[in-house]
Amino acid sequence: MPEFRRIPVIRSLIVALALSSGALAQDPAPPASPPLDRAELGVRYWLSTGENKHAHNAQGAVPSLGNPTSVLLYENLDAHVLEIFGRQLFARDWFVKGMLGIGRINTGSFDDEDFNAGQVKFSDTTSSVSGGSLAYGVLDIGHHWRLKQGTVNLGVFAGYSQWNEEVEASGATDHLGFIGGDIDRSVKVINNSLTWKALRVGFAGQFVFGRARLGVDVALIPYARYRNEDSHLLRTSPGDLGPAPNIVLEGDGRGVQFDAELGYQVQRRTVVALGWRYWYMESTDGKRSLPNFPGAGELPVTELYSQRMGATLSVRHLW
Repeated sequence: MPEFRRIPVIRSLIVALALSSGALAQDPAPPASPPLDRAELGVRYWLSTGENKHAHNAQGAVPSLGNPTSVLLYENLDAHVLEIFGRQLFARDWFVKGMLGIGRINTGSFDDEDFNAGQVKFSDTTSSVSGGSLAYGVLDIGHHWRLKQGTVNLGVFAGYSQWNEEVEASGATDHLGFIGGDIDRSVKVINNSLTWKALRVGFAGQFVFGRARLGVDVALIPYARYRNEDSHLLRTSPGDLGPAPNIVLEGDGRGVQFDAELGYQVQRRTVVALGWRYWYMESTDGKRSLPNFPGAGELPVTELYSQRMGATLSVRHLW
């Protein structure tokens, strides 16, 4: 009888071993996807250089003048910017992201050229940009997709951005003698403020390689409005251009904004990244006016653009 009682026990052990061997023969479980970062908040430093240029045509009003009649170029506008940025996921696959930046323009130069018919230059001066500021803000909302177990994240977005730069120039070198000689660098000659308000549509991508990650953000600007205010500080008398701002350019534009960053996760939830940024905006249609003389009529803007580019360094925390 003891031998017969041991038979069910032996049979149970055989079945258990068979089931265990079958489980071991199955394929191992796939590796887990990288954790989904539902939010991030960080700070970014942008070391950049930029330039702004605008020109108008007064030949229709005065045939003896050239086209363009006047060309103003602010160039080599080197700046330091500090920025805060963030991103938040919601409703599973949607996100909102944004950034705010403010900085100082340290150096640069200002060239002012005027032309007669046939583009014969009759005035040419160069001034030093003694200082300035820039500020911007961006807010986007979009949808993203996680691919290849979360190592590739692709998204599309739409949003709004605003970008302002203001510079002040001092002194003048009179290359052709038109203004009667040079002006000392201690004398402020012009202040310029240019603001862009733009709609954005674009692509955002993130590619994860272990602890490293590459982020790319490309935004097209299909439509923008701009306002450019020139304050000629030595021409504010009522008999000249009047109180500042005394020349205003307004119109529509378009552009592109590109950001790329290569980051490394130095701690579990902290990423340090180096990157490159390029922004460009240009006028598609615009008018020049004298706000102190509304009856003077408007003149067409022939060219107006802003561009800024440079390296970025950021630190962000992930949740």
